[in-house]
Amino acid sequence: MPTAKLDVDVCVVGAGFAGLTTARMLVAEGYTVAVLEARDRVGGRTWSDSAAGGLAIDRGGAWLSPRHTAALALAAELGVPTYKTYVAGSHLLVSEGRMQRYKGLIPRISPLALIQIAATQWRVDRMARQVPVDEPWSAPRAAEWDADSVGDWLSRVRIRSDVGRDLFSMAVRGLFAATDMRDVSLLHLLFLVRAHEKIEDLFSIEGGAQENLVEGGLAGLAVRMAADLGEAVRLGAAVRSITQTGDGVAVGAEGHEVSARCAVVAIPPALALGIDFDPILPADRQDLYAAAVGGVESKTLVVYETPFWREEGLSGQTAAAGSASEVTIDSSPSDGSRGVLASFTFGAVAERMDALPQEQRRAAVLEALAQRFGPRAATPLDFVETPWWQEPWSRGCSFAHLPPGMLTRHGHLLRQPFGRVHWAGTETATVSHGAVDGAIRSGQRAAREVLPVLEVLAPSR
Repeated sequence: MPTAKLDVDVCVVGAGFAGLTTARMLVAEGYTVAVLEARDRVGGRTWSDSAAGGLAIDRGGAWLSPRHTAALALAAELGVPTYKTYVAGSHLLVSEGRMQRYKGLIPRISPLALIQIAATQWRVDRMARQVPVDEPWSAPRAAEWDADSVGDWLSRVRIRSDVGRDLFSMAVRGLFAATDMRDVSLLHLLFLVRAHEKIEDLFSIEGGAQENLVEGGLAGLAVRMAADLGEAVRLGAAVRSITQTGDGVAVGAEGHEVSARCAVVAIPPALALGIDFDPILPADRQDLYAAAVGGVESKTLVVYETPFWREEGLSGQTAAAGSASEVTIDSSPSDGSRGVLASFTFGAVAERMDALPQEQRRAAVLEALAQRFGPRAATPLDFVETPWWQEPWSRGCSFAHLPPGMLTRHGHLLRQPFGRVHWAGTETATVSHGAVDGAIRSGQRAAREVLPVLEVLAPSR
């Protein structure tokens, strides 16, 4: 296949929400772009696919918080409606061989444990308020918190009830999906909470991070943005090199050579190490990108004829730490024409499940769901698995976490340009850090950052 040679104002690496947002804003200002995407699809760590009968499902990121105003504004601009995640009825908690029905955020455990969980969340929120969202490394206690790990901190959390402690720990573990929570900086947790205002918002459906779904799937918004950009978006174009020249950048990719005034790299940090930079990335940047490890998370969509659990007064929301299905959420379409349970495993549990043959994984998940929802859960119409850390162009989900010491040493490099190379992606976001909304905001920031550079380089436009 002949190599396509393109000459544009800006080359964007990655066609996730960050890259597409950057490109869209620059095109609106009259500049030319080339968006190079390694995958055969757009959307990055979102992925709207189809299941049995053509049903749209979200294999990756799916939910939007009411605080995700950038993403909600994009959906409104593109004319795509959102709808509320189904939460009516009772939730289920499986612990120590027993199943408990409950409503609200926390199950019925001892009053003392409830007080202790509430006190722990209050302390986290109080600490997080001391973390500047734009520069978390400048917090008064940043060095102390960055030297600590989430795993060690969880071991010191005083929740006397085993059930309460396990539930809280699993919720925190699910935020990062790290195999070992000692590999996650406590400062990064506090930064994440500060970026979303309260830790309860990260845990919650109603009023929280999982409140809204998008008709047709969240990645459908990325597909529409890409369609507007037309031939500027090139799929199957993995970037291999970025060379900075005297008057621009030369970007080498599969089947493409792009000359541009500058570049915006909008991919997970670890993937930047797969690009040959000239001049070479300094050692501090290499350390940062190597340390930014994506979450080990599997998402399985289990599709049924109907959302039958609703008939039993169940919301579809369940939790069972360490099981083949650690968390489930009702992810059915708005009209209830099919029933869809989104099932998740995190960290070491996800790795253990992934090591099993596919049929054993399926059997284990369906057995877990049948124990919670009855025999109808054992016979789905479709069963779609996505182990996100095995995806070569994602290497984890939902975002990369940083180990102790990294934010205070090198965090300032997350958004700092490297010559003519600028950076976007949810890991570079402040508000909504780690979420699709953060990715969109980072793309907006990168475009605003590049625009004055382009004015200097091409003042006649």
